[in-house]
Amino acid sequence: MLHRLALALALLTLTTACVPVVIGGAAAIGADTIAEDRNGGDGLF
Repeated sequence: MLHRLALALALLTLTTACVPVVIGGAAAIGADTIAEDRNGGDGLF
């Protein structure tokens, strides 16, 4: 039982810590899409 609790706590901690990275990545992709639409191009910025 304690093992499952520790695993759940570790998973929650990792998930919570990764949320800003995921949001930042999504923002970068969105900004790249806008830059490509305005300026043309085929890669990140």
